[in-house]
This record gives sequence, C-alpha cells and structure tokens, in this order.
Amino acid sequence: MITEEQKKKAHIFQNLHNRNKMFVLPGAWSVGSAYIFEKCGFEAVGTSSAGIAYNLGYSDGEEISFDDYVWVVGKIANRLSIPLSVDFERGYSENPLEVKENAKRLLYAGAVGFNIEDGLADGTLSPLNEQLAKIKVLTELKRDLDIDFVINARTCTYWLNVADEKTKLQIAIERGNAFAEAGADCIFIPGAIEEKTVEQLAKNINAPLNIILNGKFNDFNKLEKIGIRRLSGGSSLARYIIDETIQQAKAFGKGDVKKLLNTNFSYARANEYFSLL
Repeated sequence: MITEEQKKKAHIFQNLHNRNKMFVLPGAWSVGSAYIFEKCGFEAVGTSSAGIAYNLGYSDGEEISFDDYVWVVGKIANRLSIPLSVDFERGYSENPLEVKENAKRLLYAGAVGFNIEDGLADGTLSPLNEQLAKIKVLTELKRDLDIDFVINARTCTYWLNVADEKTKLQIAIERGNAFAEAGADCIFIPGAIEEKTVEQLAKNINAPLNIILNGKFNDFNKLEKIGIRRLSGGSSLARYIIDETIQQAKAFGKGDVKKLLNTNFSYARANEYFSLL
C-alpha cells in the first residue's frame, strides 16, 4: 500500500532533481549503511545493486533473487525517514508488464525512485524501443498508484564502452532525450567520463543529469556548475568497506589484531549510534 508519507518522500525526491544545485546520493548495501548515510546528513539514499549482491554473498548482475532484493529494500525503507531510490537494474525482466509488476512490489516495499538501465550482459545496449517500453510502463505506474516517484533512466553507453568517443556521445544524447520524452525524470550516464564530455551531455540532454563517482572527473563544484544535478556513489563505499573487511579478516587470521582492538567505535558507542531512541 502506498502511504501519504511515501508520497511526500517521492515529492521531496523529485524536488532534489529540479533545484539549481547538485545533490550526492550514496549507495547503500545494507540497512545499517543506509541508516549511517541518513545520520551523516544525506538528503536521500540509493541502493547499490552490486553492494547488496556482495552483502548477500553474490556477484552483481541480477544474480540474487528478486524476492531477496524486495526484502532488503523493505528493511532499508522501514529504517529511513528520508527518500530511498532503488537500483532496479533492467527491471528483473525484459517483459514490460513484468517490469511494471516488479516496480510495484518495490514501491510497496517503500521505494520512491528507480534506476532502470539498458545495458545487457553481452556488453551491448537494449534496443531503444524495448527500453522505451519499460520507461512508459513505469510512467503508467505513477498514475495507477498516484505517486510521483523518480524514474532515473540509465544508459550504459559509456559504462560498457560501446563505441568510439564521438559515437558514444551521439548515442548517449539520443537515448537520454528519448528516455526523457518517454517520461523519465532524470537521465543517468555512468562511466569514467571526462569533463568536456560531461559538459556536452549536460548541454544537449533535456533533463536533469546524473553521473557516477569516477576517477576521471569528480570535482563537485565543477560538476554542479556544468549542470549535473545528481551524483551517485554507486558501489564505491560498499567496495571500500568490503575490501577493508577482507584485509582485516586476513590480519585477524594471522594474529594481527592491532586495528581491531584500537577502533574508536566501541561496543557501547555502536549501540548508542544505532539506538532507536
């Protein structure tokens, strides 16, 4: 059931995309990580599909069951008081009607936004008409359930490096504008993209633009000035924490416990931090 509180969160999340400034969206991989992000002052939280998969012991790419994903999303949403956006991957189906039903389940679990992507496992992009059909059923779902959730339409043009630089730019702009015309509220173009390319994308796509944190161009002030409205952390925080856990697990096994015993985050402090009070 869609609540009035959830509708308010959806409205808040929509407004974040339409301000004349950029907001940063961290990628949660667990209930605890999402709760930390809220306590750290973020205005909204996104799920990292990769991070959640890793947290459940799987690799990324729709390898976890959709039931498990809905369960995790519900647990995260119930612990937050700020908007939650969900990495929907390809909708867990290539059938638009099934995508619509899957999205409905995630909305009932508490989501107020979706990333829907066009990248296929073979490194190519979904046919444009098929991707537009998915976006259109999501716009229908807004009307069906009377909730203005955010459709963040992702093209993996740069993520999958599908062509030369000139062609990638043309494809990304073409798809971005087609997605927006079909009803997408924001266009997501992840990948390691240089500043000049980001400028061209922002200039030529008629919708708020979302990019992912990357090593080529990550100056927050310049990104905002160019016109980026949403900067996603993706799985970066999850991978950082998992890598640190791996290193400390190896050290623990060898009897090197210096870092574990000298953490400032004591048992008492942890209980206080996550207290419901």
